[in-house]
Amino acid sequence: MTDKVDDLILQMQHLGASVRAAGQARGWEEAAEKLKGKAMRLAATAQADLARAEEKLREGEEKLRRAREPGISPLEAAELQTEGKRLVEENKPAAVKARAKVNFAQDQMDEADRRSWDALQASARAEAHAQLADELVPGGAISSALPEKK
Repeated sequence: MTDKVDDLILQMQHLGASVRAAGQARGWEEAAEKLKGKAMRLAATAQADLARAEEKLREGEEKLRRAREPGISPLEAAELQTEGKRLVEENKPAAVKARAKVNFAQDQMDEADRRSWDALQASARAEAHAQLADELVPGGAISSALPEKK
C-alpha cells in the first residue's frame, strides 16, 4: 500500500514539475518573440538611419576631396570645403549613433535566441517529467490528460 502511495506522490510531483516547466517554456517563448519583434523594428530603423548618414558622409568627403583638386577656383574650393565640413560634422555623430543602435538590435536578437533556447530546454524538462509520471502508472493514462502543446 505504501509503495502505491509513494508512487502516486512521486507521480504528482512529476506532473507538477511538468506543468511548471511547460509554463516556463511558454513564458520564455513569449518573451523571446516580443524581444525579437522589437529588435527587428529597431534594426530596420537604425539601418535606414545609418544608410542616410553614411550617404551624407560620403557626399561631404567627396566635396572635401574636390575642394583640394588643382585647377579649381579659390571661391568654389572654399564653398566646397565649407559644405563638405558641415556635412561631415553633422553626419558623423549620426552614423556613430546609428551603428550603436544596429549593434544594440543585434544584441537583443541574440538575447531573444537565448530565451528561445531556454524555452526549448524548459519544454524538454516538461516532456521528461510527463514521461516519468507516465512510467509510474500502468498504461500511461496521466499524460493523455495533460493539455496539448501549441
